[in-house]
Amino acid sequence: MNPLRMTVENMRLGGHRGHSAGAPENTLAAFRKAFEYAGPLTTCETDLAMTSDGELILMHDKTVDRTTNGHGIVDKMTYSEISRLDAGSWFDNAFAGERVPLLRDALELARDLGIIYQLELKIYDRNEILFSKLRALIDELACADLLQFSSFDYVQLKAVKEAIPEVPTVGLMHSRLIDPAAIARQANLDAMNIEVYHFPSGEARQLHDEGFAVFTYLPAGYHEKLMQYGVDVEAQIVQWVRDGQLDQLLGDNVAQVTRLRDVARG
Repeated sequence: MNPLRMTVENMRLGGHRGHSAGAPENTLAAFRKAFEYAGPLTTCETDLAMTSDGELILMHDKTVDRTTNGHGIVDKMTYSEISRLDAGSWFDNAFAGERVPLLRDALELARDLGIIYQLELKIYDRNEILFSKLRALIDELACADLLQFSSFDYVQLKAVKEAIPEVPTVGLMHSRLIDPAAIARQANLDAMNIEVYHFPSGEARQLHDEGFAVFTYLPAGYHEKLMQYGVDVEAQIVQWVRDGQLDQLLGDNVAQVTRLRDVARG
């Protein structure tokens, strides 16, 4: 039984880098905000990086420049250096003093709140080091139930499933694939995330027919831009939910995806 397959009644909701529309991305504040809107089992997509001294942290970019008050390449900096940076003021002064979280700290928060992380693996060509660190942390905290692994690198996803088989894996799709279910089988995935603008093309039904879960992500501002041209993306998503095509809906704005789920349920 696929652990990521859901129904209209229990479809998972979540935030892209947490509730990144209302809090600085990939911070504990953003994860807490996501939980405030979507409640228990909220899925927070987040990004895994590693410092020069081997600490696993959550940050999207290769540098700290955009989302902190510092400068430098993440994997050339120690955790001590990164831990002193302000990761909140760039977003809003109300978040001044927010820090770049360790994966460990985020997982402890997840256990307290009952949320899940979809952890995008952004560390490449270091699988032996990365997987052993993840394996040790998961064993120590008994937190496999709090995680999904995602990546655009299907070779890495296949490898991490072999190393840590109890954590579900999610393939990220940038573009349409001729046979996404075949790729999902080859990589031993549990789910595929279809880009929202490709979603109407039918891959969701094929993936469901072959036992895979289907996710999508609604970027902030995407709906509003298309509405100017008469395209109601929100109405489309509501219909996809009602049709049972979605197992998990992520967005930058967790309040928005929660509202769409509630509309779909009627």
